[in-house]
Amino acid sequence: MSEINEKFTNLRTRLNNDSFKDKHGLSGEVPYFILEYKPSEELYVREEVQRIANAGPFGTSNVNIKVFDLFDIMMSVVNEYGYADVFVDFERENGMDYVIEQMNNLMETNNERNKFVEYIEQRVDAQADIVFIIGVGKVFPLIRSHKILNTMTQVIDYMPVVMFYPGEYDNIRLSMFGELKDDNYYRATQIN
Repeated sequence: MSEINEKFTNLRTRLNNDSFKDKHGLSGEVPYFILEYKPSEELYVREEVQRIANAGPFGTSNVNIKVFDLFDIMMSVVNEYGYADVFVDFERENGMDYVIEQMNNLMETNNERNKFVEYIEQRVDAQADIVFIIGVGKVFPLIRSHKILNTMTQVIDYMPVVMFYPGEYDNIRLSMFGELKDDNYYRATQIN
């Protein structure tokens, strides 16, 4: 069995475990998990995430998987404000660093209740949902995953969250695509 197949087998096992669904982490905190994978496995991961989400409730509990794509959320906000063309102009006139700064301002990534957290929070049932986050590589470098995880844990602390991460996570550091340092994040457990 390949490493990525084994990770998804372990994820399915966890989803069927009552302690996972009862929302208890090692120290009583809400469990946040990261399933790291090689960027070359992106299409396989997308298919497996959809298979799991479409499978319906797991085990005997009425648990539903809600999948949120960070890129889709970001573009929803950009389009809501009519800024798609504005960001193209920003890049042309001011460069990518300016685009990154302005995108983070628009998405309010430094706030606990940023646009990503609000979007997810409005679409989940605290009693019956598990959150899957995908699209991490699609928003990089505009949005950094550690910012989303750090703010989510302050607001969405009542349900399990699994982030699918195209890179490496060693329970201390995130490394996007296994090459670029994202930042430190200590609260998530790795799914091996």
